Amino acid sequence: MQYRFESGLSIHEIKKLYGAVNWSHYLQSIDETARGIANSTLLTARTDDGELVGLIRGVSDMHTILFIQDLIVLPEYQHQGIGHELLAQFDDYFKQVARIVVACDDPQMQAFFADADYLPESDTATNTFIRPRRLLEPRY
Repeated sequence: MQYRFESGLSIHEIKKLYGAVNWSHYLQSIDETARGIANSTLLTARTDDGELVGLIRGVSDMHTILFIQDLIVLPEYQHQGIGHELLAQFDDYFKQVARIVVACDDPQMQAFFADADYLPESDTATNTFIRPRRLLEPRY
């Protein structure tokens, strides 16, 4: 398995990877997803022949905070240590960052991050707030 930082993914790779784990909200506007990925820090896991089998991506100021947005491994490659390796390499790359934040509602992913010594929000005395997407309105 090859792990490498990349600047983006093809539309076909996005469809295959995000579709395989049923993250359909990313597939509603694939061009927007591709732009978001291109503006993130992206670490991929690829087979020796170059097939994309997993990724982790985040957004950071490189000093005080990193938000991990996605950690995905194709179902047929799960439970082989790929997700743990992606997270470990990401943690190492961002070792100078004071706080790493992950938001997820999937119980399996919550268990995954807990196993990696990430603390649930209830243990950190913080709250998460999300602003829903707003359409841009012209201001005159």
